[in-house]
Amino acid sequence: MKIKIFFCVGLLLLPNFLFSATVDFTRTLSLGSRGEDVRALQKFLNIDSDTTVATSGVGSIGKETDYFGPATRRAVIKFQEKYRAEVLTPAGLSVGTGFFGSGTRAKVIALKNTATSVSFAASSSTAVPKGQVVVMFPSQYSGKAGTTITISGAGFTSTDNTIYFGEGHAVEKAKSWNGQSISFKIPAIPKGNYSLFVKNARGESNKDAFFVVTDGVTPEPTIENVGPSRANNNETITIKGTPANSKKASLPVWVHIVNENGVSNGKSFDLEL
Repeated sequence: MKIKIFFCVGLLLLPNFLFSATVDFTRTLSLGSRGEDVRALQKFLNIDSDTTVATSGVGSIGKETDYFGPATRRAVIKFQEKYRAEVLTPAGLSVGTGFFGSGTRAKVIALKNTATSVSFAASSSTAVPKGQVVVMFPSQYSGKAGTTITISGAGFTSTDNTIYFGEGHAVEKAKSWNGQSISFKIPAIPKGNYSLFVKNARGESNKDAFFVVTDGVTPEPTIENVGPSRANNNETITIKGTPANSKKASLPVWVHIVNENGVSNGKSFDLEL
């Protein structure tokens, strides 16, 4: 039995309560497919404003269906192109296909498995409980002061959202046009790791991690290549990139197993570099 192990790096910064594992994505989906996994996929795509199936009517939040139609295909394309480096590039593609195959499933499962409490059950009418303030993820997890970033989530108010970096720094009166995203500039605060969260009249969100780099000189670490693309047990995996400095670093790694019997649960560990 051949087994492939997928390592999804950097996803552990996502909050651990956005999705449940009540519906698994174990098969390929494409235009014309039907099933509760299609409905679950639409619910998943609708949580991110960048990949919504529809903004109103059939396929919108609370009106997801079990049919994989043109709107679902367009949303899958948007998802594939948003995560181009993980989904399209390894397959030698430059544009999304709308085909929910193994590469796209692996990315969705990796995101889904890092979160556990907001239900993906087909009977659920909404992706996030009404009124709950949720931070899904920022558009990037580090940046220097003045950089514009976007937080995706739910429960944001049209005005008067306060975005906190720890307890001592905040961006006040941030606006959200759709209740699911807020764009703002990173404030001029000291370099360091902060708990990022949102408060408004509805309550306080979960906390996510964010690194502020304020010197504007030291480059952020980057990953250029991970190889080999397929490895056996005990085989060395090499990560090539540009470290910011010579300090010790660790890499959050999410692991799950995919074979002809399906997809396992996920487990995480910190890889010392």
